[in-house]
Amino acid sequence: MAQAAVDTCVREIPAYRELPASVLEGDLLANTRAVIELFLTTIAEGRPPTERELDLPISWGAERARDGVPLHAVLRIYLLGAREAWQQAVVTAGPELSPEALALAMLDFLGTVTPRVAEAYQQEYADLDFEHREQRQHLAGALLAGRPAWRTAERFGRTLADQYEVITFRLPEPTPGTPASPGGRADVLAPARSTATVFRAIRAEFDRLPDVLATFKGDGGTLLLPALQGEPAHEQEVSRLFARLNAAAGTRCMAAAALAHSHEAIPDAYTEAAEVLALGESLRCAPGLYRLADLAVEYQLAKPSPARDALARRIAPLMAHPHLIVTLREFLAVGCHRAAAAAALTIHRNTLTYRLGRIQVLTGYDATQSADMRQLAAAITAFDSIGGIDRP
Repeated sequence: MAQAAVDTCVREIPAYRELPASVLEGDLLANTRAVIELFLTTIAEGRPPTERELDLPISWGAERARDGVPLHAVLRIYLLGAREAWQQAVVTAGPELSPEALALAMLDFLGTVTPRVAEAYQQEYADLDFEHREQRQHLAGALLAGRPAWRTAERFGRTLADQYEVITFRLPEPTPGTPASPGGRADVLAPARSTATVFRAIRAEFDRLPDVLATFKGDGGTLLLPALQGEPAHEQEVSRLFARLNAAAGTRCMAAAALAHSHEAIPDAYTEAAEVLALGESLRCAPGLYRLADLAVEYQLAKPSPARDALARRIAPLMAHPHLIVTLREFLAVGCHRAAAAAALTIHRNTLTYRLGRIQVLTGYDATQSADMRQLAAAITAFDSIGGIDRP
């Protein structure tokens, strides 16, 4: 029932499609299930919900406010959940509970819960100063889309910078661990620090920076940082902003940046940053902030072309031996240092030597020779950039 209600919300209400998947599949699903279980429990026991039982639904309404979900969307999921519960209860209810009595009980339940949820939402909305946040998101969206934003900024009483650093980032991957939400079922697992929690922490962090425009979507977002005069000062400011992002996330994020020298250049800067971010992720780069210059060779090699495909095919003989691809990637990553590669792979140096020999036999290139090493480095970059290839 809960899954059906959440699926309908995602399908019919755009605001829910903007939430990270971890919120939809974790917090929101667990919350919806718990509310439906509470309703069915009160029906079975013939009583209204207690104040303690209402504490969690009320707090969840405040969470949706922090997620930026509009109030009408928050309340609608209660109606959708009630419809699913009604359809199930009508089928399974015994003769002692008539449809009329069930309908009255449902109306009483909704009449008790939804006003309290709306009240908690509105209080949280006021505390978060949503108007200020929405103005910044609206301006960021306009600039990223290449629309004029000066008049909009004047209407909001804001001043735009002439140049912006465009920083796009991805939230870190969550790791499984604890129950999805307070009061949730023990078999519904979520990360020890869920993406939803990280998402809210990052939004709250950048709410404190009035000059930084921010927009969030899915499991990431884009920041527009006013560019300072002078390259050293500007780079220091970018580094500080990235440090704040990492602190809010609780770990190092993957991000990419590009400088836009005018408002008209912001869409192109965003495209460049997004491509660099995607490339860094496909190449399994360490978390950090990257620019095009940092991955210029890889960027060029990853561009679709016959040359890229020919390079990638040099790795094709290794596709039946995934451990050899891992070995080659790690050996190249540590600068072809045998001891460091063996330690990273947790294998004996003799095992590493054997694997490098197998790579040479299968590909015809010796990773220990500088000329062949450069060829294999280019080949593994092309291979990773397209996610592997089918063997010919």
